[in-house]
Amino acid sequence: MNDHTNASLTEKKRIAALRRMRIFLSVLTFAAAILAILSLIGIIVAVLMLNFGEPSERRDLILYILTGAFAGGAALFALFAWLFSKLTGGVSEKELDARERLFGEESFFVGDGTLLTFCDEGLKLHGEAEGKTAPVLIPYAETRYISICTRRRPREKGSWCVAVEIPVRYLSKKGEGKKDEKVLVQADAKERLYRALEKHSLELIGEERDKPKKDRKFVPIKKMYLPNRKKRRNALIGLIAGVILIGGAIPLGIYASASAGALMGAAGIVFAARSVWAFIRSRAVFGVYKEGIFWSESGNGESLFLKWDDVDKVIPEEKNGYPVLSFKCSYGRYAIPAVEGAYDCIKELRQEKCSEED
Repeated sequence: MNDHTNASLTEKKRIAALRRMRIFLSVLTFAAAILAILSLIGIIVAVLMLNFGEPSERRDLILYILTGAFAGGAALFALFAWLFSKLTGGVSEKELDARERLFGEESFFVGDGTLLTFCDEGLKLHGEAEGKTAPVLIPYAETRYISICTRRRPREKGSWCVAVEIPVRYLSKKGEGKKDEKVLVQADAKERLYRALEKHSLELIGEERDKPKKDRKFVPIKKMYLPNRKKRRNALIGLIAGVILIGGAIPLGIYASASAGALMGAAGIVFAARSVWAFIRSRAVFGVYKEGIFWSESGNGESLFLKWDDVDKVIPEEKNGYPVLSFKCSYGRYAIPAVEGAYDCIKELRQEKCSEED
């Protein structure tokens, strides 16, 4: 058995250990989050029980102790859930990096089970599982490399990656596809990826990562909102159900069972609070900033911030019968619903970016 085989076996054992650790930490994160939620419900039940039933010094003392214990437990378990979540993310990154390195220092994931490896002959696209798909070799002359900072919030800080542009015909069967049609695959920004680009004399365009930048929040010039009526209607139904549960808990706790009333009231409060939060979030947000534009979907947490430096054109279009604003960038297009007044605001701020034609 040669040194290369020994190194490969050692790396595979390390990957298996990291996978076990990731799964273990994920279970701990989930368990801590559930216990934090149960502790919050426990606080509500204990507080409600203080208001139901016959008061007594011993009973009230126990309930006060329980309230304090549940409050401490909620804070502690929430902290543990956050810590375990961070650790899970770190271990997951190490596992992914180790899986890449099995194929060499210049191999990087660009999708689930798909890697790009820099070779002397060109860029090799291949699967992680050997034998499932035939590797594809793409000449470097037909590729392009773009540095991108993906921002989810209107601030300087973001997540860096390198998008690799390759011709579609290399990914389609029998080389089908238009000659000039391109597709982008994305790899995490890593120092060894930058070293690989430098080693093979490949130009990296796009936003420069090496520029020293202080993280700061951007201030909006104008914010516009697009309510999601369906989600708001569902949230109102949930709120009404919560209020009914709270209303029913009072007579139940006074005339029947204090504990049953407390549990019913706790369920009502959770229902109502969740519905209020859902109602508030049931609207999309479009923000125009001096630095760029911000878009947040209603309810699902998906959001995007595009800097003006990344945007080549802003084009008003129609998609599936609805008006949209198409933001054309060097690495792709983003179609965002045309909120009333958004295009006029952009035109006033950055007229040179606006165009009626593609």
